[in-house]
Amino acid sequence: MGTSEFDCVEVDSGIWGTVVIERAEARVRTRLACDAQMSVFLERRGPRTDKRCHLGSRDAAAISATVNGRAFTLDIGRARVTKRSYRVIAEVDGRHLSMRPENLEMSTFVNGKPYEIEKEFGELTAKSDGTVEVFWALPKKVLNQAIEPPQPAAEDVLIGYAIAAAFGTGALSFTSILMGFIAAAMPG
Repeated sequence: MGTSEFDCVEVDSGIWGTVVIERAEARVRTRLACDAQMSVFLERRGPRTDKRCHLGSRDAAAISATVNGRAFTLDIGRARVTKRSYRVIAEVDGRHLSMRPENLEMSTFVNGKPYEIEKEFGELTAKSDGTVEVFWALPKKVLNQAIEPPQPAAEDVLIGYAIAAAFGTGALSFTSILMGFIAAAMPG
């Protein structure tokens, strides 16, 4: 584990009770307050290469990820100009969990690939103090068809919180960036 201490915050998941988020220089751990054995670890190996995310790297090869002692893989976007480049996809036991930016502050947590809107768990927002706010999805109608959102398992919740705490949430759209350049170039 190393010698650095964790910054620790507790947040109410609304579904699985209190989630403890522990962050250190190169590590993020999430666990349920009622069951310390159930946890997710994300750990950076090597030097910090990205100043914009807490974990310090968006290189999947430099990050080890485990849930309850089982390794899982991450597909991490490079976080460049487009919102799509800020996506993070976890593959756990043959299934996918995705974090897709929606706006500047918030990302949608999906039980599947990022484009599977019928499988949205909810929306997560990472705050600078290490907390993560959640708004779980509500039933909705799309093309006159009722869509009941999936209920996340405890492991899913912990993975979502870990990804949000490690890489942040949200992103600017390319349109917003372009409009900013145009506004800056206009006189007056």
